[in-house]
Amino acid sequence: MHLSISKAKVMVTTVAAILVPMNAVQASTLTYESKVDLEKTNFEKQITLPKFDSSLGELESVFFELSGNVEGSVSLENEDATAALVTGNLAAEISLKKPLPDDSLLLVALPTASVNQELSAYDGDFDFDGASGVKLTDISNTKKESTLLTIPDDFTPFVGDGSFNLLLEAIGNSTATGAGNLSARFETYAGATVAVSYTYAKKDEPILRKKVPESGVPVTIFIGLAATMVLTKSKIRFV
Repeated sequence: MHLSISKAKVMVTTVAAILVPMNAVQASTLTYESKVDLEKTNFEKQITLPKFDSSLGELESVFFELSGNVEGSVSLENEDATAALVTGNLAAEISLKKPLPDDSLLLVALPTASVNQELSAYDGDFDFDGASGVKLTDISNTKKESTLLTIPDDFTPFVGDGSFNLLLEAIGNSTATGAGNLSARFETYAGATVAVSYTYAKKDEPILRKKVPESGVPVTIFIGLAATMVLTKSKIRFV
């Protein structure tokens, strides 16, 4: 059986081979982080992080991640005349604001650690102990939030020499529910880790090019032209 291939089809194949990408662009990422140790809410702390050095290349995105921690204890006393299932929520609101003069909200993390406890009717002793009371310690949880900036105008506060400052605020939001007459006491501590990642295209990234013959014409062109000349003068035979 004989099968003929037209010149048009051969030329399309040749062009497709020539259009293979001849360079590759690689992105690089720099990450920095700053940590605020656990302390009692409510508080404000200043976070300092390095700016992106524009001499390294063209900035493509800025990624922020806020990891908020809450830790502490919950004391509960059921003062009802009947038993009750009570819940203690150890919680904090941890917010991160953009550098001045913007000062708008960048991220908010709401870590919450919940505990449930069956407590008997009030035993007459307001001590967070006995059958009607309890104190739960070493309670903790972590919540992560993130945001990605890709608009060049939003990069301005984070590019240049030196560093930039973000305001971290931690507010206690602990609550208790489950009984009509319920007393609760909390020791709420909060902390956080803030990270910034810069993704950029390096200015000094070498361009990867395929080797070419001494004439300067890519090998794929020679192969394509040779195939064109052969196939226009002959037929392909399948056995």
